[in-house]
Amino acid sequence: MPFSNLQLMRDSRRDLAPQWGLGVLVAFVYVLIIGVPSSIFPDGEGIVSLVLAGPLAVGVAYFSFAVIRGETPHFFQLFEGFNVFGKSFLANLCYSLLVIVGFVLLIIPGIIVGLALSMTFFVMADRPELSFSECLNESWNLTSGYRFKLLGLNLRFIPWYLLGILCLGVGMLLVIPWYYISLARFYEELKVARRN
Repeated sequence: MPFSNLQLMRDSRRDLAPQWGLGVLVAFVYVLIIGVPSSIFPDGEGIVSLVLAGPLAVGVAYFSFAVIRGETPHFFQLFEGFNVFGKSFLANLCYSLLVIVGFVLLIIPGIIVGLALSMTFFVMADRPELSFSECLNESWNLTSGYRFKLLGLNLRFIPWYLLGILCLGVGMLLVIPWYYISLARFYEELKVARRN
């Protein structure tokens, strides 16, 4: 039986419940690191985000896996992606370029490419022996046949993000860790689906 996005979100919220404070801290620092350089260096905001986004995405994946796998998550997992800086930077660069090209080609291809490659950093955290191109390829293969379902999961979070924005943006810090934990669970479900 195919997995349910709604159940996946409920399970993610349950797993995150004892770690919600830590999840908020990780989300806050993540947003701070990505956002603050943009305000300090407005001319180079895209470059700073491009350099830091990949390693931090891997770090968020490490944290998310620790939560759903019953391990002990810790704050410094956010920075463990810098151990594979070159690989995560190249993966993020390729991901960003491919999505931009897809959006230039009438938006829909950009959404498809974004969904197809969205598991790249979870693959990188889960299988560190793979190269950046193998991680991109693995994400593409894993999401094949499940991209519409992944789109559905993303759409389910839109009202929560809007609610977070209405709460002076502070509510976003509650939604961000829940979203990433849900993506990590989605990744685990994709691995199970591939084995069956």
